[in-house]
Amino acid sequence: ILRACDAVVSGSTALHVMLPKDGTAWSPRDLDIYVPQATSQRLLRKVQSEGYAMVKDTDLNGEGYRNLKVSRVYVLTKGQQHIDVIVSSTSAAISPILQFHSTAVMNFISAETIFSCYPSLTLRHLSMMNPAYLYFGATTAGVLEAAVKYKSRGF
Repeated sequence: ILRACDAVVSGSTALHVMLPKDGTAWSPRDLDIYVPQATSQRLLRKVQSEGYAMVKDTDLNGEGYRNLKVSRVYVLTKGQQHIDVIVSSTSAAISPILQFHSTAVMNFISAETIFSCYPSLTLRHLSMMNPAYLYFGATTAGVLEAAVKYKSRGF
């Protein structure tokens, strides 16, 4: 489905896959799939055909998220499993990933490969904050919560 929809997996799941098992005492709580607008409905239909139900649909167009390259977020659940489908506002699924709050999560898994923007830092459990959040005054409570979350995970 990743290949068919030009989608990638990112967030905690991609980071967890990259790190050695002995240095990773935490587990991801959900699966974040990033997809371009053009194939988002195909991906949603596939996820729903696997028994996941949509519990939230958030349209982010015009809500100050333009610099994050995200147009919409769908949350789907199946029992205790959660999938977030994040729709890029560009033709590339990875555009939002390159705008993340810190280098620790600038990684993704495609149908063909695992990619890290900062492998040397990430594999040593080091991370830098994205200075754009400070420069553009976009440091929100959510960004600070994310920084605390990844600090608790060793970054």
